Parts: sequence; structure tokens; C-alpha cells
Amino acid sequence: MMKKWLLVAAASLLLAACGKDESAEQAKETAAAEEQKNEEKIEKETEKESSKEETSKVELSQEEMDQLRIPTVSIDSPYYEKDLTEQELVENYMDETGRIYFSLTEEPIRTIVSSTSSSKVSNITNYSDVFINPESQQAYQLQNQAERDQIYKLILANQPTQLQGTDPSEYRTWEQATNLERGMMQMLYLVGPTMNDIKTAMDRDLYDHPAFVVGQEELEKLGAPLVFAPAPQTPLDYELFENMKMVQAMWGQVGKFENPAENKAEFEKVYAQARQETNNLFARINYALTEDGFSE
Repeated sequence: MMKKWLLVAAASLLLAACGKDESAEQAKETAAAEEQKNEEKIEKETEKESSKEETSKVELSQEEMDQLRIPTVSIDSPYYEKDLTEQELVENYMDETGRIYFSLTEEPIRTIVSSTSSSKVSNITNYSDVFINPESQQAYQLQNQAERDQIYKLILANQPTQLQGTDPSEYRTWEQATNLERGMMQMLYLVGPTMNDIKTAMDRDLYDHPAFVVGQEELEKLGAPLVFAPAPQTPLDYELFENMKMVQAMWGQVGKFENPAENKAEFEKVYAQARQETNNLFARINYALTEDGFSE
């Protein structure tokens, strides 16, 4: 009986020993698997970081870089050489609807002078329907009717709450829009891809990517004081003009922001505000186009 018990005890000890050996082996295998898993994770993160670094350092040709820029039209000097009084401007250039308009080939930036008892005041005014940078002699103008139709329809689709369901026939047409309204619509069409390029680079943490760098350069140009918006000519235009000046300044802030990669949180706030106010312009123009413009 004792011998049988000893044999059972010995067998039990042997099984226990085998169990310990098996547990140790499993632990060893588990540790090895975890180590391999960690190595694979590190390798993937390294590849991802390397890929990001390679993407951010991508080199583009001059042609590819130019395609990232906001398209503009080269023009001759837009300045009219002779000063005009307000009376001369109205009598000689105002049409039957009350609009004063000059095309890009008609030197649309005019100097309007007015005199007081003590001084002479000069106002430099853009009477075209596009934004103009006279220093670089560039105009922000859409080049075909399809683009103008596209942005006009997009504006009409962005109805503010109080205008939900308004029929397109209740809006003034592109031809009936003021110079400023047309200029703002064209600028929104042109600046959209640049704003989106910057957002895409931010989302991927590619602050050194050419699209981000060029995007900042382009927005800095737009925010410059020498970029002339079309002059306001109706009561509602004056409100739109102030909105536009505010957004232009915001574009400039995004463009001039230094070291965004080192100040991501602050840059994201500046960008987000500029993007929101840019989007708000769609609804502001939508509302304006339901109101009276020039007399018909």
C-alpha cells in the first residue's frame, strides 16, 4: 500500500514538474511572441515616420510648384493716370443702373479726389469686378464661364437658415451682381483649393510639404494691404466689404504664421477661424443676392 502511494506521489510530482516545465515553455513562447509583436510595431512606426519624412521632403518641379499656387491673370498697370472727381466719375462712367465698372484692360484702379476747405483727399479705388494686386500686376479672375457658373450655383446652394428653400429665381443673376459680389465669388473659388491643401497637410502632420509651404505664401499675398477688392457701390456692398477685409486679414495671419510645426495648437486655431469665416462668406453673399442691387 505504501509502495503504491509512493508511486502515485512520485507520479504526481512528475506531472507537477512536467506542468512547471510546460508553463515555463509557454511563458517563454509568449514573451518571444510579445517581443516580436513589439518589434513589428516599432518597425511599422519607423516606416510611417520615415514615409512622413520622405513625403514632407518631396521635391517638386517648378511647374508642379506653380500648379499649387492660386491662378492669377497678368495685367498691365491697372492705374489710370488722371485723377477724377466724384462728379466726373458719375457723369462720365456711371451706367443707367448706377454701376461704375471698368474691365482689366481699361485701367480700373482710379484715383478719386475730393476737396474740403482745408485739404484735398485722394481715394484709390478698384472699379473692376476682381481682386487686383497692382504691385505684382496680377488679377484674381476666373477664366471661363463654366467656373463662374459653378461658383454661382455653389453660392446659391449655401442658403442661410432664414433663406432655406428660396427659389433660384429669387436671386439676382451673375450679371446683376455687384462688382464686389462677383469679385468675392471668384476669390472664394480660387482660394478654396489652397485652404484645403493646408488642411490636408495639417491632418497628416506634413508642415514641411511643398503644398503647405506654398499655401502659406499664397495666403500671405492675399492678406497684403495692396490687394484691392472691388469697391463697394451699394449699401449692402459696404457691409460685405467689411466682412471681406476681415477675412483677407485672417488669410494673411495664416500665411504669416511662423513655425506652425512648433506651434500646432495655436496655428490650428488661427486656421480654423479663417476657414470658418471664409465659409461664412458663402452665406453672406447668398443673402446679399436676394436683396436689391443696382437699379434695373
